[in-house]
Amino acid sequence: MGPWHTRVRWLRTGGVTVFAILAASGCALGPADDFGPQVTSSAGSLTQPMSQFREVLAPYGTWMELPDVGWVWRPDPNVVGADFVPYSTGGQWVSSDWGWTFESDWDWGQAPFHYGRWFVAPSAGWVWWPDSEWAPAWVDWRSGDGLIGWQPLAPPGISTGLSWTFVGVNDFVRPDVGMHRLPASRVQELMRQTQPVGEHVVAREGYWNRGPEPAEVARVTGRPVPLAKPMTPPTGHPPRAHSEGADR
Repeated sequence: MGPWHTRVRWLRTGGVTVFAILAASGCALGPADDFGPQVTSSAGSLTQPMSQFREVLAPYGTWMELPDVGWVWRPDPNVVGADFVPYSTGGQWVSSDWGWTFESDWDWGQAPFHYGRWFVAPSAGWVWWPDSEWAPAWVDWRSGDGLIGWQPLAPPGISTGLSWTFVGVNDFVRPDVGMHRLPASRVQELMRQTQPVGEHVVAREGYWNRGPEPAEVARVTGRPVPLAKPMTPPTGHPPRAHSEGADR
């Protein structure tokens, strides 16, 4: 595993800092909280911008410390539903110049669906591991036979198992896409019917995936794909020279 990154960064949500999220959600800025060591880091606490994830997300779930992982956040089932699946429940896939991005229906969703990684903890279910690197979505993709599937990318050194979500292509860009996901009992069958798809983009730790070509999705569905609002580029990437319609 790589070290925990303590470099101070602005937390970006389409050019808006995390302070705007805090103001909108009514959370007060407090001092940096001591989270203890994170993954293999010897750092004793998170930096101020990172600790603010706790302020944003605390009203909607529980922070807990897992052995060999560090501090993670588990969303409250009363908020997200008992059958919550990240990048599936409560949102819609839209196309951006940087690949597919998940527009959450929750006003706090900008943090856990653009930063950090999701994985299934045996004792807790789906949990979110915080990190300071922004991407359109930290997922991997598959497609084929009229299907599109995606799986959250776990933190370095942690396995996600087969935690894929699959939908028919015609349902892929519908609002609340999780309402259309195929049964989890069919995942192995659907894996055999699909192939990896999308460009892997190198990140500070691992990669993120741009996903299937929007033009192909539009061709199959017979209608334009929904487009993301303007957003800043992923961490460490320069702005695109021709952002409007660059990937359509």
